[in-house]
Amino acid sequence: MKNRYFLFLLIPFMGLLFTSCHCEEEKLQEPNNDGLLMATLFVQQSAEYKALCYQAYHTAKFRLDEKLEAYQGSKKLAVVVDIDETVLDNSPFTAKSIIENTDYPKYWDEWCNKAQAKSIPGALDFLKYAESKGVETFYISNRKAHLTAATLKNLQNNGFPFADSLHLFLRTAESNKQPRRDIVKEKHDILLYCGDALGDFDSGFDSHDTGSRNALVVDLLNDFGEDYIVLPGPTYGTWMNSLTHGVPKTADMDSVYKSRLISF
Repeated sequence: MKNRYFLFLLIPFMGLLFTSCHCEEEKLQEPNNDGLLMATLFVQQSAEYKALCYQAYHTAKFRLDEKLEAYQGSKKLAVVVDIDETVLDNSPFTAKSIIENTDYPKYWDEWCNKAQAKSIPGALDFLKYAESKGVETFYISNRKAHLTAATLKNLQNNGFPFADSLHLFLRTAESNKQPRRDIVKEKHDILLYCGDALGDFDSGFDSHDTGSRNALVVDLLNDFGEDYIVLPGPTYGTWMNSLTHGVPKTADMDSVYKSRLISF
């Protein structure tokens, strides 16, 4: 009788213990968006971010003029641009993720379907200038294909040229953009690439190894500012994923990020 009475008391305690452990695990697995706060404020509020974007697209215009003057080929001409954080500003989505303590893909489709993203500073003027020079724009993005209609609507709402199904290549089977770049190359000579992530230029940057990514930058250093125009992208991307590659989701990400710092 005493043993039964003991078990009767123990069962609720075990349930409480299990619930406590389960909640703690869920707490550890929640997104930690603290690191995005200052990055998103930099994008939305700083004059420096806007200046960097204008600088990138002014450089693109200078390089385009030089390449057009020197061009002796016979193909149609093109520039290839990424979409998110290269021509469209999705910082309101990031802000929503911070406020709600959520992570991609939560709210992403909802945000894209609104088609309300504003243009990145300098992007529209540059692509319209390219159009005036007879240069087509191709949009190669890792947005998934089910967002095609919403993406075209958003580009068209901002007045971007060549915002049609023939010039838009969204993600279908793989994130590697090289096969899509190769399709454009079949009929066009690509004069410039614009993007905020280095995978927008070379698939070697899709690696999650920080060392190899930095080494590839050195290998291709003469291409930056010449063929590759890089926009600032502080809020997400392979650069950020590489910091936590192989780290369990239950880890203390604040400690993980701090461990990547180089101090003196």
